[in-house]
Amino acid sequence: MTYVRKRLPHPLLRRWPDEAEPLSSAFGYRRTANIRRRYDLPGRRRAGFLAAGDALCTFNPIHGQGMAVAAMSAVVLRETLSGPRRIPTTRCVQKALPAASRQAWGISAGSDRSMPGAVGSALASGPADRVAGWYLRRVLERYPGDPVVGTAFRSVLGLCAPVTSLFAPSVARAVLLRPPMPTPAEPPTSPEEPGA
Repeated sequence: MTYVRKRLPHPLLRRWPDEAEPLSSAFGYRRTANIRRRYDLPGRRRAGFLAAGDALCTFNPIHGQGMAVAAMSAVVLRETLSGPRRIPTTRCVQKALPAASRQAWGISAGSDRSMPGAVGSALASGPADRVAGWYLRRVLERYPGDPVVGTAFRSVLGLCAPVTSLFAPSVARAVLLRPPMPTPAEPPTSPEEPGA
C-alpha cells in the first residue's frame, strides 16, 4: 500500500489506504495476455461450431472489460438469433460476435502493445497509428483537469461510448486547441449539484 499512498495526489485520498482493511488475501492473475481468436474468418471454424466469450476474446484483466464484453456479446447473440429472417447459421452468428469486443480489443491491445514481451499483429503500427497515438497522448494530458475530455475518456474506457466520442467537436477542440487544465487541487467532498 506504500506504493499506492505515494501516488495519490491529495492527503484525503492518501488516508483511504491507511484506514482500509483487506477483505481477503491478494491474488495475482496467471494470464494477462490479450488474445483474440478470429473464428469469423473463412476456414477458421468447423461447421456447427460457435465460439463466444473467452473462447473468442480474452483481455488483460487490469482493464476490467471482460464482463462488459460478455454482456455485449450476449446482446449480439440475442439480436442475431431473434432476427426477422430465417434461423441464422453458426457462420452468420460467428461473423456478428466480434463487433461486441472490437472496442475493448482496441483499447486493451493498443495500450498493452508497448509492454515487454508483447507479440502479435497488434504491434504493427503505421502513420495512422502514430497520429492516433499523438492525439491520445493529448487526451491523457487533458482528461484529469478538463471535464469535457474527462467525461468522454471515462465513457470510452467504460465501454459506454464509442471511441469516436473522443473526436466529437467539443472534445477535439479541447484536445487540439487548449493547453492542459490543472487538475483540481481538492477532491470533491460534497455531492455534485444538479446541472453543474
